[in-house]
Amino acid sequence: MEKIKLFNKSFVFIVVSLMYFLFLTNNSSLDSYAYAGYVKYNHYLFTPHHLFSNAFIYLLIYPFKSLGIHINILLFSKIINSFFQIINLLIFYRILSFLKINEKEKLLYVLGLAFSFSLWRFATENETYIIPIAFSLLGSFYFLKNFEEKKVIYIFLSSLFGAISCLFHQIHFFWWFGILIGFYIYNKNAKTIFQYIIPALIVPISYVLVLILYEKQDISIYNMIHFVFHDFFQGSVDTNFGWKGIFFQLLNSFRTFFQLHPNIYILIQKNWIYILPIIITLYLSVRLIGIVLKRESLTKKNNKLSLFTTIHLYIFIANYLFAFYNYGNIEFMVMLPYLLALIIAVKYSIHPKLLSLLVGILFIWNFSFAIFPNHYYSYYNDEVLVDYIIANPKKTFLIKNATALNHYFYKTGIDSPKRIILYSKTNKEELKNIMDKEGELYTDIIDKPEIFNKEKMTSTTNLHQFFDHYYKDVILTYKALYGETTVYKISKVKP
Repeated sequence: MEKIKLFNKSFVFIVVSLMYFLFLTNNSSLDSYAYAGYVKYNHYLFTPHHLFSNAFIYLLIYPFKSLGIHINILLFSKIINSFFQIINLLIFYRILSFLKINEKEKLLYVLGLAFSFSLWRFATENETYIIPIAFSLLGSFYFLKNFEEKKVIYIFLSSLFGAISCLFHQIHFFWWFGILIGFYIYNKNAKTIFQYIIPALIVPISYVLVLILYEKQDISIYNMIHFVFHDFFQGSVDTNFGWKGIFFQLLNSFRTFFQLHPNIYILIQKNWIYILPIIITLYLSVRLIGIVLKRESLTKKNNKLSLFTTIHLYIFIANYLFAFYNYGNIEFMVMLPYLLALIIAVKYSIHPKLLSLLVGILFIWNFSFAIFPNHYYSYYNDEVLVDYIIANPKKTFLIKNATALNHYFYKTGIDSPKRIILYSKTNKEELKNIMDKEGELYTDIIDKPEIFNKEKMTSTTNLHQFFDHYYKDVILTYKALYGETTVYKISKVKP
């Protein structure tokens, strides 16, 4: 029996690993290029919002650089995220083992988390949301261990791992703080709070050391506050409590588990084979609904872990509300599937057939419409534009996608180049001054392929008519999944 369990576990984790490592995204995000560039050029290694993320990758590649071995940092960072997502799943599996959940149910939970859209997406990308989950899960694990034996070491380890997760991303403060509340309620004494806070001092100590040694700033309350909350003071955090904020919150709540994007329509247009996963998922969904309606899918458990579910529910709600505060930011909801799974697994036993159907739906839909397209296609193919800009350093460019700007930085090490202007960050007056001074401008904005996404919905920039009074000459064209991009030379004088 033990050999069968080991085989099943090994098989599941091997399959998940292959689905991650073999299908890393080919459409890296704006931040992904920036973080890889920071590591590549030893630039902004300690970013306040996720203090250790870039420095950790730099530390991992340092031995290779010391030996003169070339490392594709962008690719390497994606592999590290995939690796840590496997670690996350292993820790989660260990937590379920501690809770004495049966083997089949444990493995189905693992697969469900592995194939949830946001986790799968960020595990195949160079972002900062996967690694801290490992440490927060360890914090929850040692909180559970404290139920079994009230030992100070478990309080210490729970807080330490939770604090480390905060150093990899500040959003995990809610997880650390939720467990602090749990320890206090469970032990009911101020001594426990003191024992929990002591190891967490690693956070302010780390920020102070970075501020002094790396940022070369003096220690003051003003400097400390502005460094820790840098993104808020810089206006990098979007907030919206209007209908758009509510819309994106609801949309991204769904997208945390299932991909939903206009490129699904484009994929179907390109190849009718993409109708097939829709049919299969609809069929599986009907079967799943049938099981739910029979009301035999959930069985409530009787255990003494209600506090565990309660504090993780509080953590879930806190993260969810903070994501709403940040314009329905899906990136701040990445940990929610783990939290939800922890809450459900402790409180309920789920029918294996229901879990199996859910896993099938998650895998087929998200692989077909997210992971495979992200890996196989290039949505814009702006690498062609980036290479052209690099080959023409004296020309001035107005470009549509901010991702291309960070791609340029990753390739060249030039941050905020003066001759590359971002469409969303300029106006007609600035462009008019450039045309009056230089007489020409190169741009891809005139007929750039567009899709209906968050950027398009929130953009207030419209400069297309500005070029109606100038001459246009086609310089470069290139194709991608979303369509053909044309780079024009805009001139005051006819070519």
